[in-house]
Amino acid sequence: MMVAAPLAARMKQEVMLEATKLRKDFGVQPKLVALLIGNDPVSRTYVELKKNDCAEVGILSEVRDLSSEKFTSSDVIDEIHSLNEDSGVHAVIPQMPFSGKISEEKVFSSLSPDKDVDGLTPFRLGKMIRGEYTLEDSLLPCTPKGVTLLCRYYSIPLEGSEVTIVGRSTLVGEPLRKLLQDLNGTVTCCHTKTRDLLRRLKEADVIIAASGRPPEIYGIDGFRLNSDMVKEGSTVVSVGVRKDPNSGKMLFDVDLPSLKGKCSFLTPNTGGVGVMTRACLLQNTIIAAKQQIGAA
Repeated sequence: MMVAAPLAARMKQEVMLEATKLRKDFGVQPKLVALLIGNDPVSRTYVELKKNDCAEVGILSEVRDLSSEKFTSSDVIDEIHSLNEDSGVHAVIPQMPFSGKISEEKVFSSLSPDKDVDGLTPFRLGKMIRGEYTLEDSLLPCTPKGVTLLCRYYSIPLEGSEVTIVGRSTLVGEPLRKLLQDLNGTVTCCHTKTRDLLRRLKEADVIIAASGRPPEIYGIDGFRLNSDMVKEGSTVVSVGVRKDPNSGKMLFDVDLPSLKGKCSFLTPNTGGVGVMTRACLLQNTIIAAKQQIGAA
């Protein structure tokens, strides 16, 4: 099982040391502000977990709740402009998904690339697409970065492998495709219009399940990976998750019990990619703070 705890703990220890050094040598305490722009219950959970993570490693954190229906795109952008100008704030993360009326394009175009610790501004995405990045020192999207680091930690063979990503979101699928492609994987992003998805899954050496569309909520349009959909010895990484609005139960893209024993490597639904996403956010916050004060 590809548990994230050992790697995440090491990353958090490194972040703590860097945060201490910034305070001691420069009089700077890194600060992260998370903007809650939608009512997604999973997002609310993650924001609280991120706040706790920051407290553990010496990063100041603040959550600003802009999820009310009264907030417009203009209100959110005004808030971002204020944060861009605040020298005491080194990192800003607009928590996705947003409510339907808020424009993702306008939000991320307004955010300073220097404070973009989820790597989703046009500038940061452009740098990634051009290959002008390193995993350790660049502001890359946190979940794709976390998946890539976890695969490296467990020595998952990516070069020359057939990699299938289920989901093509800007947040996960598309950035992850680029990162794994740069590691010489042959990567395909599948989606709701993909023909013969089952064949692609059964041929894949590595599967990243990142649709976030459980059948319990989305019916026939939902997705859940089980043992009948993968080949023996494959690697499966579980990313997608949603909360059932009726039961409150967390629903994952991966049917974990059915895959145990068939996969060579398998991430848990909890304690895997989510933990890495949070560790990468802490690491990105330190990177951003150091770059802004010229200590990088």
